[in-house]
Amino acid sequence: MNRNVKHFIVLIFFLIASIIGGALIFFQESTLPKSDAIIRLRISAPAEIFIDKDKNVHLSAQNNTDLYNLLGYMHATEHLAKMDLFLRAANGTLSEVFGAEYIDIDILSRTIGFSNIASDFITRIDPGVFRILNDYCNGINSYIDQNTFQLPRKFKIRRYSPSHWKPEDCLAVQRLLAWALSDQLIKKVTFYKLLEIYDLEKIQDGFPSINNLPPNTFPVYNTQFFSDLNYLVDSHMRLLNLLDITAEDLENSWVLSADHIIDKVPAMGGDLPGFLNDYHEIVELAAPDMSISGLTIPGIPFVLFGYNSCIAWNLTIRPADNLELFLNPVSDNSGQYRINNQWSDFAIKQEHIAVRNMPDTTITVRKTIFGPVINPFSENTQSPFAVSVYWKGFQFSDDLKSYLHLYSATSWENFKEAVSLHIIPAAEVDYLDINGNIGTAQYVSDLEIPKNSLRLPTLSRLYEPNYIIPVHHLFRNLNPQSGYIRHHRILSNFSQDSLMYSDILKNNSQLSFRDILVYNTDRQAELLLPLIFEILSINDLSNPVHRQAFNILSQWNCNVYDLSPALSIFNTFLKMLSEQIYKDEMDLTDPRLFLQFEQLSDESFLNTLYLMQQGESSWFDDIRTTDIIERRKAIVLAAFTRTIDFLIKQYSPNISQWTPENVLDKNQIDRTSFLLTPTPFPAIYKSSVRLNRTHRLGSEHTIVYHNSQMQSFNRCALIQEGSQIITVLPE
Repeated sequence: MNRNVKHFIVLIFFLIASIIGGALIFFQESTLPKSDAIIRLRISAPAEIFIDKDKNVHLSAQNNTDLYNLLGYMHATEHLAKMDLFLRAANGTLSEVFGAEYIDIDILSRTIGFSNIASDFITRIDPGVFRILNDYCNGINSYIDQNTFQLPRKFKIRRYSPSHWKPEDCLAVQRLLAWALSDQLIKKVTFYKLLEIYDLEKIQDGFPSINNLPPNTFPVYNTQFFSDLNYLVDSHMRLLNLLDITAEDLENSWVLSADHIIDKVPAMGGDLPGFLNDYHEIVELAAPDMSISGLTIPGIPFVLFGYNSCIAWNLTIRPADNLELFLNPVSDNSGQYRINNQWSDFAIKQEHIAVRNMPDTTITVRKTIFGPVINPFSENTQSPFAVSVYWKGFQFSDDLKSYLHLYSATSWENFKEAVSLHIIPAAEVDYLDINGNIGTAQYVSDLEIPKNSLRLPTLSRLYEPNYIIPVHHLFRNLNPQSGYIRHHRILSNFSQDSLMYSDILKNNSQLSFRDILVYNTDRQAELLLPLIFEILSINDLSNPVHRQAFNILSQWNCNVYDLSPALSIFNTFLKMLSEQIYKDEMDLTDPRLFLQFEQLSDESFLNTLYLMQQGESSWFDDIRTTDIIERRKAIVLAAFTRTIDFLIKQYSPNISQWTPENVLDKNQIDRTSFLLTPTPFPAIYKSSVRLNRTHRLGSEHTIVYHNSQMQSFNRCALIQEGSQIITVLPE
């Protein structure tokens, strides 16, 4: 072989090896060290990290300061990229690293002011909470500083460095989640639009589950605010999509007495919100004066679902009606707004937004006494009003202090005192103690509306029957006669409660732990399908594939994970049915209205269900046909045939191909459930169902089940079972 050719081949191999080696180095990511490793942190005394066989983390330190430092380091090791995303979303700095396509979200975050809220609150929170946040942030920052060249590849691909954390950043993320986990903004805007276009009677006819509509005496503004409200809601929805938060992300949870469990052990648990499937850690925090186990969210260093030596708790998000949209007349020069029959100056702040690879931009945020103004205006404005957002989250509350109280609580009375500190968001917090007592406390933080204030005509608790003044603690319940407490996402807005209370107990039968963890019934299907089968029969269908699909649906047991095409058929049908009823008229009102209405999955389903139950309605009109009115059966038939035709066209004429893995979005399948037992040996059981690719290069998917368990800290037991042990020494 020619010598030059040999040299050329060697050079090629060298270049290929260099490229591969460089890529491996570039994409190398830091993880927690292997067993028997030693790391050094800014702590005061030696500590240990145990990672058990189920990948649960046990942190042991000689004082609380070091313990929270370890927690911050561990969270950053596993979740830094997503933590940075949440922090940038809260601080309005996404455009700085991701470019101009995220500027709408930054403007929303700067306008609502999550970071400004946090900066105000950080000087007022409990000193103990501040110390925890500070120690936790030190741990995060230690990880960032020690791994400058081994950060997650997302930072390398985007060519930016993660932000260092400050205590107020944790508060900003907490307020961001409080905002994101409420559907109030979309709900208010959706029903304001409907009320502007249709009279009260038509709204009551089309939305029978709604019982807090304003009186018909409200002024009509002739859609003049639609454009600004759409911009606000669109930005809000983009924020939710970025964080992977949906309307379904309100937990289903429960607590059962020992009488309902085969093993005669009380238990609590529930389903995690979908966005937490990959964004949580089960940890144990062990120090001389503290022993806490449970679930944590990276960015917030407190156990939201867990137990101490005496009680267990589980926080379930239940957004209260704590947001209103206020109107204030604006002066001719737009420098003042009218409130209480006098003119007041806007509070004005300039917000500078850095934009990657583009010129920076500056926005002006105006505020009234209620909150930030969301409609832009100038001296040439055509709008005589400033529209401002009034949200309970703008008011100071030391919510995180409640966890300090829970950590040391030993009784129901201690628990109630701790829960009373929850303000944002509203929460239902379940209780379970070592004596087998169960309970729940719900705190709803309503707004106090100033008299003579002008608001957009929309849904409000002020219009609910018998509502007089803002309600705070709706109920506290200890040891109910039924022996169980059940919170379900779609129960919260139902007025016909007797239709809804079907639960995991199934005729009060005793359950095993496995029964509870794998309870997968689709509640919406259980409620709607019997009605559909009364309205529609197989004889109404002539197409063979339609008939086959109908048979599959009628034989379905409503179990989400039986891998049946029935789930795909039902989910698609539910969407088509809602569209068939509402979309045509809503599109006439505003092309974005139905999309916004769909985001309110509870309202969409509940009103569809009630409307079908009532028989006929003017909302069954189909303006796309020449018929004067489409009856209920025609609506159902059209929705069902459209469903099957869509699945045939989109996927396959072979129904066996319509399995959930192939048809449904992963967010409709991924599910993580928890079960906690405080006696006789405290333990947390976790069961997850995930939609995963069968191999990296293929498009095939499979549903994967995983179960794990974490018991209370026992150093000898952890060593015996072969846990990974990492020693942490002071720098």
